[in-house]
Amino acid sequence: MVRGKKESIAVMLAVLVISAATAMTATATEPPTPFHAYGWVKYSNGTEVLNPNVKITNLNTSEDYTVKTNASSNYYQVITSSCNISEGDVLRLNASDCVNSVSYEVTVTSENMTDGGLFEQNLTILLPQVGICGDCDAFPGVTTNDGWLIFMNVTFPGDPRYALVNPWAADCDGFEGITTNDGWLIFMNVTFPGDPRYALQCAP
Repeated sequence: MVRGKKESIAVMLAVLVISAATAMTATATEPPTPFHAYGWVKYSNGTEVLNPNVKITNLNTSEDYTVKTNASSNYYQVITSSCNISEGDVLRLNASDCVNSVSYEVTVTSENMTDGGLFEQNLTILLPQVGICGDCDAFPGVTTNDGWLIFMNVTFPGDPRYALVNPWAADCDGFEGITTNDGWLIFMNVTFPGDPRYALQCAP
């Protein structure tokens, strides 16, 4: 009987050792999970920043990730994996248009790592409040040409012929984002100077 008990204990210990070894092997060979950081870059007035300069650095590891952008879009993305990023890592995101820039620091959470690796971070570049409200072209003063430029800019987004010299000045109707309504307001403001109904209201 004693011998039988010893054999049973030996078998149980062997099973435990094999189980532990199997678990360790499974953990060691567990494949990495994807991590997809992405978002859109806009100005504070809602205008898209096309082909933005975006840099993402892991402050815990000093690794810079390869950021992909497109000349006709304000979208950016980074595709990496859990081999290069972990829960608790602090990421510094920087976006610029070569003149103005913004920088954020965010911490990767366990949800970010397990929710399909999706990590959405939209970036907003604050525009300097300079110039005259409504004067968004290359000519001094607010004229109907400014209104026309806004119409063309909205109709043909990304066309360099209709680029706004001062996007802040183009968002003049008191509502976020540049639309054809801003161009219409400038036409009315120039046509009926001093009429409070057509006052230009760029963000302070």
